[in-house]
Amino acid sequence: MAAGVPRCGIELIKEFEGYHEELPDGRARAYPDPLAGWKVPTIGYGTTRYPDGSPVKQGDVITREEAEQYLAREVEDRCRPALEKIPSWDRMNDNQRGALYSFAYNLGPRFHGRKNFKSITAVCDSSDRWPDKAWVRSRFVKYRNPGSSAEKGLRRRREAEAELFCTPV
Repeated sequence: MAAGVPRCGIELIKEFEGYHEELPDGRARAYPDPLAGWKVPTIGYGTTRYPDGSPVKQGDVITREEAEQYLAREVEDRCRPALEKIPSWDRMNDNQRGALYSFAYNLGPRFHGRKNFKSITAVCDSSDRWPDKAWVRSRFVKYRNPGSSAEKGLRRRREAEAELFCTPV
């Protein structure tokens, strides 16, 4: 997997992204994004673009090994550089980093300091509040697309991320 990326983060991503659409031979076929449909074809563990930058297309098929490679590459190349710029990153433990890798994989890695991400930025920037599980959880669950068909699953994901974030190593 991705060097330097906590295994707990990869496992959380895999748990919530799932391995879709698995065929009888174990390979995966492209599927429509749960919210955007075929406007954002997705494959494996949530891959929307291959490592060469080309988009996933309806009808594409990959192996589980390729899905793992694409996930690792996405986390390493797209998420890690942005997350390492968070000022408190070096003070975070592996569980906190793993939780933020999952968040970033799902919502984009350049969230810190952005207008629509004030609550999660506050979590990152408030190390004195990290032990406050209720506060951390309340900040993570804001990012669940209220009223959408994905809200229930996103709430579960945000709760799992908050739980991991608050779990000592």
